[in-house]
Order: sequence, then C-alpha cells, then structure tokens
Amino acid sequence: MNHLAGTSERKSEMTASLVTVFGATGLAGGAVARSFAKAGWTVQAATRDTESEQARALAASGIVPVYADLDERASIRQAIEGSAVVYLSGPSLTNRWDVGQAVQGINVCDAVAEVATPHFIYQSAMVREARGVLGFGSKRAIEERIAELGISATISRPGIFMDIFLERFPVRRTNEGYELVFPLPADCLLDLIAVEDVGRAAVAVATDPDKHVGQTYELVGDNISFRDIARTLTEQLGAPVKAVSLPVEQLAQAWPQGEGLFRWFASARTLASPDEGQALVGSMQDFRTWAIMHGDALSRF
Repeated sequence: MNHLAGTSERKSEMTASLVTVFGATGLAGGAVARSFAKAGWTVQAATRDTESEQARALAASGIVPVYADLDERASIRQAIEGSAVVYLSGPSLTNRWDVGQAVQGINVCDAVAEVATPHFIYQSAMVREARGVLGFGSKRAIEERIAELGISATISRPGIFMDIFLERFPVRRTNEGYELVFPLPADCLLDLIAVEDVGRAAVAVATDPDKHVGQTYELVGDNISFRDIARTLTEQLGAPVKAVSLPVEQLAQAWPQGEGLFRWFASARTLASPDEGQALVGSMQDFRTWAIMHGDALSRF
C-alpha cells in the first residue's frame, strides 16, 4: 500500500488550525492531542499504524490518524504538510534506545524545516542538569538540532508523569492493603506533572506563538517524595500503601534503558519549580488532586 498517495493534494495549503501530533498514541502525546481537539483545533495523529487500537480510539474522538514512520523523512514531510503546528512527543525509552530516539526526533526537526512549518513544539525532558544520562542524551540532541536549524520552535520540559502510577508502576494489592514498588529511595523528591497539564500547556503555547516561539518551559505540577506519594495514595484508597524501594539494579534487569534515568532522579539535583507551568495555564494538578481525579482507576489494581 502507498501510504503517501494523495496526501499532497489533500494538504496543499496550510490550515491555520491544523496541528499534527507525533506520539499521540502514547501517554503524553495522547493527552496533548485530546487537549488540542477539546480546544477546537483540527488534530492529526501521526502514527505508523493508522489501524491500531489506539489510533482507532483517537479517530472515534474526532482526531484523524495519518501515516508517518519516524525513520522515513518523506513520510514525515507528507504527514505534516499544511500544519500550522507540529508537536513531537518522542517514543518511550521502553521501545527505543537513546540513539534511535535521537535519529527519529532529528528526522522530524529536519522535515519541519523543509516544509517550513510555522510552529514546532518539542516535548523534551528535564535535561538542564542531566549529563551522560541515557534517555536524556537524545532529548538534548534534538534540542540542539532545533537550534542549529533555526526553526520557529518552543520546547517543553515536563517532569515525570503522574500517570505512570496507573501504567508502569501501579499499586499492587497485598494482604495488608497495597504496596507501591518504585526504583527510588522513599525520601527522594520528584518533579511530577499530570499529562492533562502537559496538553493544556501545549495548547497555550500554540495559541500564542508570537509570545512562545524561542522559549523553553519546565513543566511541573508538584515536588513530592516517593514516601508522600504512598501516603497520598493511602488517603485516596482508604487502605495502607507501603512504599517499597526497588533496587535500581533489579529495574535494569527488566528495563535496562531506565537504570541511568532513575540513578539520576535519585541524585542531588535541582528540582524544577511549578511557576513556569502555572504562568502558562494557571492552576496545575498537584499529586493529591491527580489521585482524587483518578481514584476509580487507581482502585482497579
């Protein structure tokens, strides 16, 4: 099948309200796509599999899946042609090693430059102090490529998604209540953000490009320790949640890409402030608010 046939005729001119989101079938990218749709934008979800379960769910909500392979720059160009905004939420380290992430992200940057997309928003990470950290090297390389190309871009640097406690690190039932197993010491402070707020920030940035092009924003809703995360979940679930610190070496056995990342989280580092995100979208969810909003989902486990 020729995935690219007819796309140039369909999008020969830029549509002022068209945004193409890469990573929309994932956690944060999906929240971003839904936020744009809720705000009245025409949203395309760029994906290699337009018939996947996630793509079908997006289509059911009015978001249009379009074909793009991040390893094929021609398909990226076709997908973004005519877009006023391109948003890149890159692949998770679960699926790609750092070099693969960097190559794919740079492919998107180059395609954005080639078609002269008016506004590119790149979802990076908290790379300000992260040197030599697997998972952040690719983010830094993509940020550097944006600067080299001189494209009209805004960079967002979200913290750890609160929503990982519904997916990768859910609570588990025990005879005494629950336990939360996480590869950090109990007193380790984390920069957390709800994916809904990542989406709200993206819409705010895209809505006023003159103000936000050339800017970098760190997005954090709460600074909270692993121990206090467990305490908050205890309040929400009505049963004790024990914080269990998993040795990072054990994490590496199942997820080698994550080892350096969590060693860095546990290091003495400067926490980001919620101020930049609040300046964009006003009030942001702290972890307690997020837990209340997701109480039903948390209690499934």
